Amino acid sequence: MKKNTPYFFVFCLLIVLNGCSLVYKGTGNVMISYAEDQGVPYMLAADDIALTCSMAESFSPFLLSFSQVTTPPDQLAILFYLMAGNCTEFKAQNENLRYLRAIYAKNATAAQDAHIAQQRLLSLAAQRQFKGYQYLIKAFVEPGLKCPDFSNDREQLYWLLGLANGIQALLNDVASEGMAGVPLDIATKVSRGASCLDNKKWWGVPEAIQAAIWITTPGHIPADKNPQQILQHSMQIGLHQGIKMPYLLAAQAYLGQGDIKQVKKIIRDYTKFKQTAMSQRYKSLNQVANLQIQAISDRLWTEATGKRTPIGKIGFFWDDPIKQVDTVDVDEFL
Repeated sequence: MKKNTPYFFVFCLLIVLNGCSLVYKGTGNVMISYAEDQGVPYMLAADDIALTCSMAESFSPFLLSFSQVTTPPDQLAILFYLMAGNCTEFKAQNENLRYLRAIYAKNATAAQDAHIAQQRLLSLAAQRQFKGYQYLIKAFVEPGLKCPDFSNDREQLYWLLGLANGIQALLNDVASEGMAGVPLDIATKVSRGASCLDNKKWWGVPEAIQAAIWITTPGHIPADKNPQQILQHSMQIGLHQGIKMPYLLAAQAYLGQGDIKQVKKIIRDYTKFKQTAMSQRYKSLNQVANLQIQAISDRLWTEATGKRTPIGKIGFFWDDPIKQVDTVDVDEFL
């Protein structure tokens, strides 16, 4: 018996480990199923971005760790890394405002420090969003090669969010002076990938993505396309359906081109949004757009006056005739 004791212990250990593996696999399947069926709809409908950020940043490593024992939740990772990247981007925007205030006050040291902090955060945001884009490739196919065979609307939504990951990763990496090393050819791939989705069904976002890319990279505009008109049409679709992403994409595109007049017009028009059933279902996406648009407004105000957008003045600018401008309470806006 003593001679066979080591083999007996090895046999027992194998049984225990195999049992643990089965438990982990079962737990992973339950967690992933719950996240897909309940967690994601809850997150998309949430109206508190700070809590959504906490959920995305803390829950992602735990959920994705089940990739070791069960089918990898690649589609879920697309959304979680998009949100985690956005959360870091919000922090970078605050550092940008600190930078602009220092410039306004002619404090070079404070400006340099804020700029360094901003670039670090933008690089982290780009890394997270690029991971989300890589998970898009794992879950489906690399954009630009061919369109996936979508099984349902949820897969189309993940495809759309994955494309958003790609373009945001590129923009943030460029702003951080390439610290994250995001490939520049993502823009072309994302533009082609957007054509796989029905524009009207998905709130005007697919064509808004394409038009925004064409505006920021003029050499790639198709001869038969007018990106400005396409953006305007996509914004109208988004306005009608209550989804704000086309407005954000348009504002970012024109801001990148230095067309401040057009950016101001977009922000003014942005305040005309009304609640719809679609906007309630995807409230989290709208809240992200709200914060991004507010950040652009804050940037313009801070560059001109040294302080961010005053309370209740979204859609109003420092050089506007006061009596000719309708304003919106910022609490209602958010």
